[in-house]
Amino acid sequence: MCKYVSAVLLLFFSLHSIAQQPASPKIKVLLLGSIHFTPSTQDVYQNKQINLTDRQAQAQLEQVLTQLSQFAPNQICVEVPTQKQRKIDSVYQQYLKGQYKLGTDETEQIAYPLAKRLHLPTVTCVNYRGSFDLDAVNNYARDNNQTDQLAALDRFAASTAAGVVAAQQEKSIADLFRFINSKEELTKNAAIYTAYATRIGQGAAYPGTDLVANWYSTNLHIYTNILRAIRPTDKSIMVLFGYGHITILKHLFETNPLFEVVEVADIIRE
Repeated sequence: MCKYVSAVLLLFFSLHSIAQQPASPKIKVLLLGSIHFTPSTQDVYQNKQINLTDRQAQAQLEQVLTQLSQFAPNQICVEVPTQKQRKIDSVYQQYLKGQYKLGTDETEQIAYPLAKRLHLPTVTCVNYRGSFDLDAVNNYARDNNQTDQLAALDRFAASTAAGVVAAQQEKSIADLFRFINSKEELTKNAAIYTAYATRIGQGAAYPGTDLVANWYSTNLHIYTNILRAIRPTDKSIMVLFGYGHITILKHLFETNPLFEVVEVADIIRE
């Protein structure tokens, strides 16, 4: 009996000791949604190009870089396919040596200078290019008397894009980042898919839903690429991506107990 009690007490104190051990700190992740500084030709609804040539724009960009450097991510993940990592490594090394002039896109204007300030060896490519067959949705709607739903999608998406263009013209770069990463704007962008694209189809046909499913699949693959890039020593990471990706990525990271999502507004301040 005494042996049994002793065993129980030993088990109790062992479990108590484990419970008292501090949990590993969560990895902080900053999901920085961005417009494309140089608009993508693949996007149906585009913003205006950001002019970074004048002193005011450079000063505004400097403010953003300074605030991001205070977050001090151990890795900066960018919207470049994983297959191009060697090329990006080479270009970044040339940049560090002063042998490469930065281009105008957000990867080179934000990720490269920030990584240099933080003495990071490179930036990490995590993009995945999935299927996105918008033609199938358009053709189905036109052939099956669903042009009204297609028009509603177009109006909502165009209105959302117009709001971003207006913000570009009125706001500083810091305020623009705060705007497009706000819950309201991220929800608007996601609603293009969840509230409108899914309406296209009927009966056994799901062209709109299939489009949205592929979009979710693309982002799930990006999320997986980020997880694969995490190192045991990483305490924080920054993910710089087109802001249309952020809602899904944010949901995935928020449901992963190993991570703590940091709000953009807490890092990029007025």
